Amino acid sequence: MIGGVAPGSASAGPQREVIRVKPAVAFLLAVGLIAPTAIFKGSNLLLLLLAGVLVMGILSLIMSWLGVRTLEVKRMAPRWAEVGKPIRLRYRVRRRGRILPSFGVRVQDLLPPDAVKVLRDAWVLHVGPREEVLADSTILPLRRGRLKLSDVRASSSFPFGLMRRGKRSREMHDLVVYPQRHALKSEVIRATISDRLDGPRSGRQRGDGREWYGVRPSTGRDSLRDIAWKLSAHRDELICLDRAIRASGRMRIVLDLRIPTASLNVPDGDSAREAEERAIELAASLIQAAHNDGREVGLVVPGLVSDETPIRRGARHMHRLMTRLADLNLDAHRSEWNAVGQLDRAASIVVQPDRVRPIGGRGDALYLTSRQFESLCATSEEGAEV
Repeated sequence: MIGGVAPGSASAGPQREVIRVKPAVAFLLAVGLIAPTAIFKGSNLLLLLLAGVLVMGILSLIMSWLGVRTLEVKRMAPRWAEVGKPIRLRYRVRRRGRILPSFGVRVQDLLPPDAVKVLRDAWVLHVGPREEVLADSTILPLRRGRLKLSDVRASSSFPFGLMRRGKRSREMHDLVVYPQRHALKSEVIRATISDRLDGPRSGRQRGDGREWYGVRPSTGRDSLRDIAWKLSAHRDELICLDRAIRASGRMRIVLDLRIPTASLNVPDGDSAREAEERAIELAASLIQAAHNDGREVGLVVPGLVSDETPIRRGARHMHRLMTRLADLNLDAHRSEWNAVGQLDRAASIVVQPDRVRPIGGRGDALYLTSRQFESLCATSEEGAEV
């Protein structure tokens, strides 16, 4: 390197740190340094310089206030999110003023730092008079539950960046944050014996199974074994039998939270609350894996939720289960659970935070604990997309 020392060489000197000073601090320092000298010495040049600095500060204060005074901000947010996955919040920024535009507008949601991490704020370069623009921000949810979005702040420091003025608006929005879902190994779901318990049965949709679904007019390409000969003899057309699809396996996830947090048997140094959270994430991952496998799935939460979510399938039902997991309050009182009357021909997977505690009537269930979570998660080659 000519004329200097390479940055990575051993003889390089100490690195210089760049000190960043905010424009408002620099403005106050400039006023504090110029004002005493200009007043006591009475120099016209210094007085003009002081007046110019003060005019810049006053002009920045007025222009930044005028830039946000007539702004209207409307938030557009999704209905649900997931822990550990960034989501996008969109804002509709409109200026009601007729003359002056707005420059350099920053839009921020006032969010709790322990629940959400802001990755990128929304920023608008220019909003003309009576114009409307869109701006996006990115946030990262850090914990499950209900995230209450309320106040939105639009601020601007145009033209000199000395004074930032803001305007708050109330935009209520309830965002459900689901537990984090992980891709599990395929043998975890295959380890259940739902097909052997349930046996072959027909579904509620038309398909290519063996069970009867209904009758329909022939399309001309049906097999002879599908023609209803007796029924066709009384009509002027061929009538064929419709078959129902073979129903998928049925599965019930039992998230056992009957033991209070303080009474859990966890190793020294581990957090009992984190063990419960990992159990909730494992239950959510099992529900997602069953949904991806085309199975019907239900949820029981002994100790916190008295009623059972019935065994169904579909995206809407899956989101219903995730909402129930997101709303679990681990600080609530733990109640007893009676399994009588809740047994049917469906496979059961029992998830417990600390150790296996057999549940009466669930002797054929697959028992999992939060300690097994890492060994159950699939690698990048084995895992499927969640």
